[in-house]
Amino acid sequence: MKKLKADAIAGLLCMALGAFFLIMTATNHQLSFIATTSDGVPGGGFFPYILSVLIIIMGGALVVRGLRQADKQYVQWTPENKKNLKIMFLTVAGIVVFLIAWKITAPYFGNNAFMACVFLLEIYLNKLFERSWKFTLIYAVVFTLFIYLVFNLGFSILFNA
Repeated sequence: MKKLKADAIAGLLCMALGAFFLIMTATNHQLSFIATTSDGVPGGGFFPYILSVLIIIMGGALVVRGLRQADKQYVQWTPENKKNLKIMFLTVAGIVVFLIAWKITAPYFGNNAFMACVFLLEIYLNKLFERSWKFTLIYAVVFTLFIYLVFNLGFSILFNA
């Protein structure tokens, strides 16, 4: 039996993640793909559907790439892989804390809570990836401003949990 290589395993995990979010989006009656309002704005499920399908497609491409490579290594526990795994788990933990903090603070501060949580998440992630403080602060301000301008002003989407 042929062993799966690292790219094939990562691709399968991506496909599973995409399928999970596609199923969760499809089963939520509030997340429709098509417009449900008179202004023709896509439904709340528009981006989740598109992103889920794209993750599944990209995961499938990674599986195919992994199966075609003849000289590629299998997963090995090198110090670099251990560090990357630690960063991945800390990133997921940061996102979970972000979601919890947003859910707790949103009833009191509304959309401002989301923007503050995004700002703090960006600082956390940039320090986790060992960026300088100057880069971290500039990136966090620019990214948070971008989210505000695009979603709040451009699309009139409020992030009130």
